[in-house]
Amino acid sequence: MNFRFYLLFLVVITVSCKDNTDLYPSKFSQTPDYAWVFPEEQVKMITINLGQGNWDKIQRDMEWRTARKFGSATTIPGVTPPAGNGALDAVPGDPIFVEADVNQGENTWDKVGFRLKGNASLNGSWRSGIYKLPFKLKFDEWEDQYPDIKNQRFYGFKELSFVPSFADDSFLKEKLLTQLFRNNGVMACKVAYYKVFIDFGQGLKNCGIYQAIEIVEEHMVEVQSGKKVGNVYKPESNLQQFITTEIEKQNNQSVADYSDIKQLIALLNSPLRVTDNTQWKKNLEAIFDVKAFLRYLAVNNTVGNWDSYGVLAHNYYIANTDGVLHWVPYDLNLSFQMRGGLNNSRFSLSMDMKEVTNQWPLIRYIVDDPEYFAYYKSAVKEFIQKDFNPTTMGAYLKKHKAILQPYFTGTGVEAPPYSHLRSPQNFETAITALEKYINERYQVALAF
Repeated sequence: MNFRFYLLFLVVITVSCKDNTDLYPSKFSQTPDYAWVFPEEQVKMITINLGQGNWDKIQRDMEWRTARKFGSATTIPGVTPPAGNGALDAVPGDPIFVEADVNQGENTWDKVGFRLKGNASLNGSWRSGIYKLPFKLKFDEWEDQYPDIKNQRFYGFKELSFVPSFADDSFLKEKLLTQLFRNNGVMACKVAYYKVFIDFGQGLKNCGIYQAIEIVEEHMVEVQSGKKVGNVYKPESNLQQFITTEIEKQNNQSVADYSDIKQLIALLNSPLRVTDNTQWKKNLEAIFDVKAFLRYLAVNNTVGNWDSYGVLAHNYYIANTDGVLHWVPYDLNLSFQMRGGLNNSRFSLSMDMKEVTNQWPLIRYIVDDPEYFAYYKSAVKEFIQKDFNPTTMGAYLKKHKAILQPYFTGTGVEAPPYSHLRSPQNFETAITALEKYINERYQVALAF
């Protein structure tokens, strides 16, 4: 063999092997690989094999929870679902886990826990018979039964949540808003685009573009705060009083310690706010990141989000780091709109929030303080100057439309009953409408 050709051959082989290693990093790592799992400007692909038996189990469980068969808006005679939590379109309790095999490229994860999740998105999909259901993957769910998968991780992540962009034909609201929060000093989950194929027992079906979301209590808080995470809660509460059933613990569940959030709620609603406001603020700031919450309000109110605290008592976490509690927004697919819900009966908060009553003490009592309200107004100003303006948002939408556009053109486009998207053209229409809406909200915030 020609010596120069031989050297070239070795170089090609070496580069090819290196590229293959980079293409699929080790699935066994316990260190979270954010760059791989949550790329900023890429669509990942994943396949999930449920099989008919597991799909049957899911259907039986959901029929019991909702009193409805898949694809039916009418209730099953004689079936009374368990009591829910009273939330809008809530599915009572957590649906069951079943076993699934997950594939990405050359890597396979066996016996992964798969379960449905969500409220309005799950209920709406179930009644409509749309297989593009919101779900969660837990990679070590079955480790007690199968020791060979103990501590199984997906490139360092134990759990991932997948949402189908329900009621969001632009497919990017969740990702966009979490990025806007993080840009403005508010902790929020990483989100990435994934094209998902699922086998429900009839072979792999193209369920289209999902958004994968990290789990708050796993790595997010420590990575973004740089501090060790303590208790993490997912409340269904307006925070007027502490009720255990309204404050769901996400970690440290073997220790029934709610003292941190009890202290927050007690202090928030304390008469000290009126009798000694200076001391009340000092005490509040010692246990709650007030300024980050005000920055959250600045972003949330500017973009418009009726499915959040101040309108409904859900879609947020509270996380403790070193004794200080932090607000973490979540479930953002119904943002970027000023009204929604049944018959458009829910309204996003106005910029000045004057309509907010004492029913929502974390907003009302904080923004009643002139110093805090001034900080909130300055946060709005900074937000629209830095991020939420026609130039910056227009560039973002253009870039992410280009990333997603290939998945809504040509062959292989998602379609009912494996998609909520009625027509591929709806994607482009939604992006155009979103840009128009953002420009309108920019003017409202600018006037404020």
